[in-house]
Amino acid sequence: MIFGLPVSEKHNQRIIVLDPFGDVRHTGRCIGDGFERGLTLQCAEKIKSLIEKRDPYTTVIITRMPGDTVYELQNATLANRNNVDLFINLNFYYTEDAKPTIYIYQFSYGNDFMRCQQGLIVHSYDQAYRINKDTTDMITQLFVKELADQKYQTLFVIKGSFSLPIKPLIGVVAPSITLDLGVKGKELWHDYCEPLVNAIFVALNHCEGNN
Repeated sequence: MIFGLPVSEKHNQRIIVLDPFGDVRHTGRCIGDGFERGLTLQCAEKIKSLIEKRDPYTTVIITRMPGDTVYELQNATLANRNNVDLFINLNFYYTEDAKPTIYIYQFSYGNDFMRCQQGLIVHSYDQAYRINKDTTDMITQLFVKELADQKYQTLFVIKGSFSLPIKPLIGVVAPSITLDLGVKGKELWHDYCEPLVNAIFVALNHCEGNN
C-alpha cells in the first residue's frame, strides 16, 4: 500500500526524477549504430546538468547508471521515498521524418472518474497515480503548450497527451509523464535538452505558484 500526501504539504526543495529507458538487460530500439538505452541516459545526464546549473535549489535524480539492472517498481519506490515533485520517463525511437515527433503520455486506466480527497490516503500501488492526478493533468498540458511553442517548430512536433497504463509510471505517487522522442541519428538527442528543461521549469513554477 502507498501513503500519499497532497503536493501542497511537501517541502520547498524541488526534486525531479529522470527515468531513462533501459538497463543492462534491455538495450531498447536501435538508433543508427547505437541503442535507445545509451541515448536516454546521455540525455538524462545533460538535462540534469542544465537544471542544476540553472537552479541550485532543484535536485535531479537519475534512476540508473551504466551497468545497472532495474527491477520492477524499483524506480517508483525511489521516487516515492524521496517525495519528488516530478517523475519523467524518457524514451527514444528512430524516425526518418524531417521533423521528429514527441509523444507525451500519462498514466491512466481510462476510468479516472474518482478523485482523491485531501489528507492522508491509502492506495494500492497500481492506483498511486490518482493521488496527484490533477497536477499530472496540469503538467502534461503545460508541457504540450511549451513544446508546441513557435520557437521549437523547426525542431519537432508534439502529439498528446495520451492516457494509457504506462508500465514505467506504475506505482509513482508524484506527477509523472512518459516522453517518446523521435531522432534521425544517435547524436540528435541534444536537440531536446534545452526545450525539455524549459518545459520542466514552466510546469514546476506554475504548479508551485498555484500551491
